[in-house]
Amino acid sequence: MDVSIVIVNYNTFEDTCNCIQSIYEQTKDIEFEIIVVDNQSSSFNPQEFKNLFPTINLIISAENGGFAKGNNQGIEIAKGKYVLLLNPDTILKNNAIYFLWKEMEMDSTIGISTCHLEYGDGKIQYTARKFRTISWELLQLTQLYRFFPKEKRENTMLHHYFPHDRKMECDWVSGACMLIRMEAINKLPQQHLSDIFFMYVEDALWCWQIKQLGYNVMFFPEGRIVHYEHKSLDKEKLKRLYNVINTNTLIFSKQYYKGIKWYIFASIYLFKQKLINIFR
Repeated sequence: MDVSIVIVNYNTFEDTCNCIQSIYEQTKDIEFEIIVVDNQSSSFNPQEFKNLFPTINLIISAENGGFAKGNNQGIEIAKGKYVLLLNPDTILKNNAIYFLWKEMEMDSTIGISTCHLEYGDGKIQYTARKFRTISWELLQLTQLYRFFPKEKRENTMLHHYFPHDRKMECDWVSGACMLIRMEAINKLPQQHLSDIFFMYVEDALWCWQIKQLGYNVMFFPEGRIVHYEHKSLDKEKLKRLYNVINTNTLIFSKQYYKGIKWYIFASIYLFKQKLINIFR
């Protein structure tokens, strides 16, 4: 088996069905399986997935353990050499999974990769990113990156400073579409992805852990996927989301900053976020 595709669903029946259908329509030249993990949905009967797609593997979880635990449930039964974590609110526009698989087959140093993601309106979703560090936060806060030559600015900052038009080694990529080498997962201490976060920032943590094993994280532009992210969130829900992201970011940053350095980072990061909220 080349790739095991894990989709974690929670009350998104229509989106998940559209995602599965696009996989079957677009994916060619590799052997794959689809594993749907239902996180205790209440708006429909999860067995409906099997009625529409009899060949998928369906896991009906006894609890909603969140995005990370849901993916780990899928990984536990995955048979592929690679595991693709794919959000249910995504649609493949081309043979994206094959393109990622091909790149990782050619380079055994790659532990995680992703492709070009875009929002429903066609705008780029900036998925190739750097870890939030003291230097990165200061460069963004002071705008000193503006004095860098174009290529250096893009390579140093990534995120929305990088046009996502060429392959790029990065620190972390979005968990909305993340192809992971199963060999790397098996080398992790628990032999599964960390699930300390219910959701958000877990993708950065996973990339950090895989990089600590000596693997690279890569972005490749050839594959194309639409990601309808947060399309139904109101302002209050977005505010709570940002609070969760900020909290998890501070927890994650303790992976590489200890003691006084962590307090320096936290002060800069929270100050910058306060400024963003004021202007938002």
